[in-house]
Parts: sequence; structure tokens; C-alpha cells
Amino acid sequence: MGKIKAFFSLIPALILWLMLSALVWGFVFTRITDTDPAHKLTLFIDTQVADATALAVRLEEHVGGNIRMVKVHPFTYAMLDGEQLKAADLFIIRADRMETYGDWLAPLPEEMRGEGPEYLRGGDAWGILAFDAESKTGLAADCVAYLVPGEPAWDYYLCFGNQSLHFPTQPNAVDSAAVDAAKLLLTMR
Repeated sequence: MGKIKAFFSLIPALILWLMLSALVWGFVFTRITDTDPAHKLTLFIDTQVADATALAVRLEEHVGGNIRMVKVHPFTYAMLDGEQLKAADLFIIRADRMETYGDWLAPLPEEMRGEGPEYLRGGDAWGILAFDAESKTGLAADCVAYLVPGEPAWDYYLCFGNQSLHFPTQPNAVDSAAVDAAKLLLTMR
């Protein structure tokens, strides 16, 4: 009876040790598999992403400069941390939600003008057509689920984030990797 009582008295310490161990290993894993924003390009997509890893790998292979990592996420990934979403470098946004996310976007740079049909707001171009609902063709369509069963087809636009460290018109920009990645995405039709 004494050994059983001693074992049960150790349970709170074991639970505490297990929780601390999970926190430490979670921290280590995050440090190993992530990098700082100056070396990471982030693309958030306003729909389901069928194969985010494949799209990220294709972008990583061709985007040079200081970029060590490309992350591709659906908007739902940042449900608990909206700051991650606001700080994204690139977005693919459904047409009817462009005004909703308009505060997070930067106008298209001159070098991206004329690359395709554009989303205009206030006389400025804010996005390039990424998915055409009429023809059902789009950028990286093998990785992005633009068509959601049970919902109407929508146009989607490729846009730049106004807090991106990889957008040349930003005062604290470290490079123009977001523009390079957007050009690459436009070749993935």
C-alpha cells in the first residue's frame, strides 16, 4: 500500500515535468523549422490549399536573394494570430473580399503592371488576376483549391502585403523577393 501511495504522490511532479518537456521541445522545434521575417517569404491564400508544401518548395527553388524559406498557408492558419496574416508578403484573395483586406495591401509596383487583368481600387491597381472563375484557370491550380464544392466560383487576385520586408516600396525592405515570387507565380498557370 505504501508503494502505491508513493507512486500517486509523484503524479503531479510527473505531469509538471511532461508539460515543461513539451514546452521546451516545442520551442526547439519552432527554432529549427522557422527563420526570421527578413529571410522568409510568406504567402497567404484565401481558400483551401491542397498542397502548400509543394507550392512552397517550387517557390523556394526559384526565389533567390536572402530567402531561406517560403511558407504557404490558407487564411485559416492565422485564425488565432492575425498579426501573422497582416505581415504576409503575398496574398491570393477572393474578389469579393478585396475591400475587406484592403488595408493590408500595397498597390502593384510599376514592374508588375500589365501582367494580367488587374483589380482596381481608387484608380490604382491592387492585384493581378490569379484565378479566373469563368475559364476556371489559375496560378498553381494543382496546389490551390480555388473551386470549393457547394460554393459559386470566384475570381481571385494576387496581391502584395503593405508590411512586407520583401516589397521594394517599403521603407524597411531588405529586398524585392515578393516581386520575384509574384512573377514566378504568374508563370504557374
